[in-house]
Amino acid sequence: MPRASVILPVYNNAAFVLEAVHSILVQTYSDFELILIDDGSTDGSAYLISQITDPRVIKIFHSPNRGLVATLNEGLNMATGDYIVRMDSDDISTPERLAVQISFMDQNPSIDLCGGAYTTSIGRVTRFNPASHEEIRT
Repeated sequence: MPRASVILPVYNNAAFVLEAVHSILVQTYSDFELILIDDGSTDGSAYLISQITDPRVIKIFHSPNRGLVATLNEGLNMATGDYIVRMDSDDISTPERLAVQISFMDQNPSIDLCGGAYTTSIGRVTRFNPASHEEIRT
């Protein structure tokens, strides 16, 4: 069993999905499975996903679209890792994301959830996500 299960739902995100998947597949931490669920995409996302050959990737294809909650629940039911990692199909993970988050969770058994975020887009204002405990709670 892998240590982490990365759940990545996809719906009509052909422009970004391969970059998102690649950012997980090149992690410095490699003991994971990637549960990639195409939820009835009509834009070519399913075709792009079907071309991925990495053995860590579990591919599921829906038709028609079931919605995000049902897709995430399906991913949770399939996950075999000790940790669940959530990823969107237009997100990019830094190469150390899994190593840092899993190390943090291992060192802090009283913590149930961790996350990280930084948002920037070309041509848009950079958004700084909450960083302190109080900001996140708010």
